[in-house]
Amino acid sequence: MKKMLRKIAAFVFHISGIALILRKGIGRNRVTILVYHDPKPEIFEKHMAYLAKRCNFISLRVLVGAIENQDWTSIPRNSLVIVFDDGLKGNYHLLEIFEKFAITPTIYLCSHIVNTNRKFWFDTGFKNHHSLKKYANADRLRKLKKMVDYDPHKEYDGRQALNLKEIQEMAPVVDFQSHSKFHPILTNCPDEECREEIGGSKSHLTMMLNKPIEHFCYPNGDYSEREVEYAKEAGYRSSRSIDIGWNNVNSDPFRLKAMYVDDDASIYVLIAQISGFFGYLRYLRMGSLYGKHPPYA
Repeated sequence: MKKMLRKIAAFVFHISGIALILRKGIGRNRVTILVYHDPKPEIFEKHMAYLAKRCNFISLRVLVGAIENQDWTSIPRNSLVIVFDDGLKGNYHLLEIFEKFAITPTIYLCSHIVNTNRKFWFDTGFKNHHSLKKYANADRLRKLKKMVDYDPHKEYDGRQALNLKEIQEMAPVVDFQSHSKFHPILTNCPDEECREEIGGSKSHLTMMLNKPIEHFCYPNGDYSEREVEYAKEAGYRSSRSIDIGWNNVNSDPFRLKAMYVDDDASIYVLIAQISGFFGYLRYLRMGSLYGKHPPYA
């Protein structure tokens, strides 16, 4: 019922013409960062086919470079950056679609989960994992240990994330960057653990992939001034949030805004989400637009 109402609302939003006004008006000379997690290839291809006719795909590196240089001449109108959080194994099956549409996506990897059989803490079989996001990190892990015998260092029978062979095959097309070590809620971590999650993931991925790691993504989108400072201290050039909005030449590269998209979104829902419609409604309902966010993984 909820998904059906969402589709109806998205259709009404589309035919109202507001989405077109936003894209041609506010979003025209700004850059949208579109966030996925694990879409099925057939759905993702439909999304990209629709967007390719209306937007210009650019890389995260081009966006960050334009902000750093205060030079927007390299940014075409209606620019779009495609990114993926977590580095899930299903992303591998999107490689041909990236190539087909000449997309250079960024996939933010959890450094100590990729190339292992470890599990993401939010995908352990515990149904109400969103309720654990309010706990201090150590308390959350203790509860998961008690409830589902979860251990972040445990190797399970099957893997959830990309392995090194897949990452290496995708590397000529995909820009791999950092999403912390184990995907904790950073704002619920003590200082040294938070610093290690941000800086340690950079060091680990640099050695694993033999390439510079320059960009970071806040897990779950939660951050404060502390996380921003730790990202700068670690030597990143940017860090991305899930604060709703577009990016321009004056954007803070350590608070990049984005638009979240449901992995199974219909085209009408995609249109509504890329315009920020559902995102703004959700954030306004929660009473906050920036820094603390709804339950994404």
